[in-house]
Amino acid sequence: MFTIIGADGKEYGPVSADQIREWLAQNRLNLTMQIRRDGDTTWHSLGDLPEFAPPAATTPPPLAPSDPTAADTSAPLDPSAAYTPPPTPTAPTSPAAPATPPPPEPLVFTGEWQEYFKIWIVNVLLTVVTLGLYAAWAKVRKRRYFYANTSLFGHTFEYLADPVKILKGNLIVAALFLLLAFSQTISPILYLGLALVFAVAVPWFLVRAFAFNARNTAWRGLRFGFSGTYGEAIKVFFFWALLVPFTLGLIIPYMAWKQKSFIVDRHSFGTSPFSFAGTAEGFYKIYGVAVLFFLPIIGLYFSIIGMVIAATVKAGAKTKGPPPIDPSAFGMIGLLFLIAVPLALIGSFYFRSRMFNYLWNHTEIAGHRFAASMRARDLFLLHLVNSVVTALTLGLLHPWAAVRTAKFQLESVLVLPAGNIDAFVAGSEPPVGAVGDAASDFFDFDIGFGL
Repeated sequence: MFTIIGADGKEYGPVSADQIREWLAQNRLNLTMQIRRDGDTTWHSLGDLPEFAPPAATTPPPLAPSDPTAADTSAPLDPSAAYTPPPTPTAPTSPAAPATPPPPEPLVFTGEWQEYFKIWIVNVLLTVVTLGLYAAWAKVRKRRYFYANTSLFGHTFEYLADPVKILKGNLIVAALFLLLAFSQTISPILYLGLALVFAVAVPWFLVRAFAFNARNTAWRGLRFGFSGTYGEAIKVFFFWALLVPFTLGLIIPYMAWKQKSFIVDRHSFGTSPFSFAGTAEGFYKIYGVAVLFFLPIIGLYFSIIGMVIAATVKAGAKTKGPPPIDPSAFGMIGLLFLIAVPLALIGSFYFRSRMFNYLWNHTEIAGHRFAASMRARDLFLLHLVNSVVTALTLGLLHPWAAVRTAKFQLESVLVLPAGNIDAFVAGSEPPVGAVGDAASDFFDFDIGFGL
C-alpha cells in the first residue's frame, strides 16, 4: 500500500498499486508526484518506483541466419502441388490482469450561505417566539438543506425525520433535567438517586438517537440503519466511564476506541454493515501526542496550587482571610499562561484532525473504503476565521461559518470504491417490509436542541 500527494497538496492513502496504475492510465496522476510506501518515511517521485516506472523501449530480435541446407527456393513451382498456407501466428497467452477499482470519489457540497441564511434566520426567530418548541422543525429544515446539498456519485442524501418525534425527544429530556434540578431542593438522597437513574438511562437515549437518525437518512432511496442495543451501549458509555478515576484517566483512549467501534460497527447501509478496523494502540498514540500539548496547562494548574500552599504555610495561622501571595510570582504565572493556552489550542486541533482522519481511514463497508486528509493547521484557520467573522457580525454570519465548516469537512473525505457502485447499492437493498416497521414505535425519537 502507498500514500501519495495529489495535485491539491493533500495526502491520500492507503492506496493500492493497482489503483495508482489506473489513475496513471487516466492521466489523473503524473510521474513527478511524491509517493511513499506504507511504513517508509522517505518520499520518492512516482516514476522512480519500479512498480510505476514507464516501460523501457525494446528492440526486435535479430533475424535468424539462413540455413545453407535449406531447399532451393529458386526452383520452379509445381502448379499441380497443393497449396499449404503458412501457420497463423498465435499471441502468447497471459493471465488476465486483475480488474482495477474505480478512482476515488469525493463528497461534494453545493450549499450557499446566502440560501442557508434565509432558513437559519427564520428558524431562530420562530424558535424564540415559540419558547423553543419550534426547535424540532428548525433542526429538520437545517438537516434537509445540508443533506440535499451533499452528493456522492452524483446522488444527494435525504433527511426524512418527522419533527414531531424530535419534539417528543426534546420534551422528554427537558422534563428529566427539570425533575433532576428540582429534586435538589427536596432531598439530597432523591437527587442522587435520580442522578444515578439518569446516568444509567443516557446510553438508552443514545441508542434511540443513533437509530432514529440512521433510519431517517437515505441515499439513492436506501436508508441507513443502526442495530446497537442498550446492553452494549451501557458497557461502553457507562461501565467503562466508571473506571476512569481508578485508572487516573489512562483508560480514556481505550474507552474511546470501544465507543467508536460500537458506533461504526452497528451502523449499516441497507443490508450492508459498516466495519471499523481501528485499534486501541492507534487511539493511545493520538491521545498521547495530544497530551504533550497540554502539559503546560497542567504545569500552570499545579503552579497556582503550589503558590497558594506556599503562601499559606508562610503566613501561618496568624493571618485571617486569604493568604498573601508573593506578587513576583504572578509574572511567572502570566508567562506560563501565555505559553500554555496557545499550545492547548494547537493540541485540541491536532487531536480533532488526527482522530477525524483515523476514524475515516479505518472504516469500510462491503470492501468500499474511505480516505481522509484533514490537516490541523487548516482546521485551526477555519475556526479562527469563523470565530472572528461571527463575533464581529454579532452572530449574523453564523450561516456563513456553518456552510464553510460543512464544505471543509466533506472535502476532507474521499470514497475509495472497490467495484461497481450500482451493484453495491442493488446488493444492499433489504427485503420488502424489512425497513420502516419500527418507525411507529413510541420510543422512536431524537434528542438534541441545536438549530
